[in-house]
Amino acid sequence: MKTAKYFLVLIFTLGVISLFAQTNNENSSNQLLKEFEVRTEKWREAYNSKDSQNLVQLYTEDADYISSHVSGLEAIGRDKLIANFQNGMNMGGHIDSVKILKMEVSCDIATLYCKYQATNSGVTVVGRNLLIMKKIDGVWLIALHMTVI
Repeated sequence: MKTAKYFLVLIFTLGVISLFAQTNNENSSNQLLKEFEVRTEKWREAYNSKDSQNLVQLYTEDADYISSHVSGLEAIGRDKLIANFQNGMNMGGHIDSVKILKMEVSCDIATLYCKYQATNSGVTVVGRNLLIMKKIDGVWLIALHMTVI
């Protein structure tokens, strides 16, 4: 009988721990989602400032940008990526909105799948972004940015 009691106590304890862990994970995920929403809004504001230097702080030094808007489909390194965005800004590019559709996080790497709306020279388009984020010194930075219209 004592063994059955201990077993029930163990099962109950494991259930409580599991429930606490799930709640803790959900809170952590919600906090991360909010943090990434703030970061994507900062990105939108920086792009719309028409000064690509405002984007520098959001990318890793070795960040890459993959898009059909780039010669050779890829801008390798933050300097080339920033120069490419300045070209888009100079041509009248404006990001209306960015919404995170899906988020996956593992340790210091996060993948964000986003939907964006842009108005470029008076033409509105809807596309998708894939952002690979890397946490460096406690700050999430974009390591890979891929755009599909």
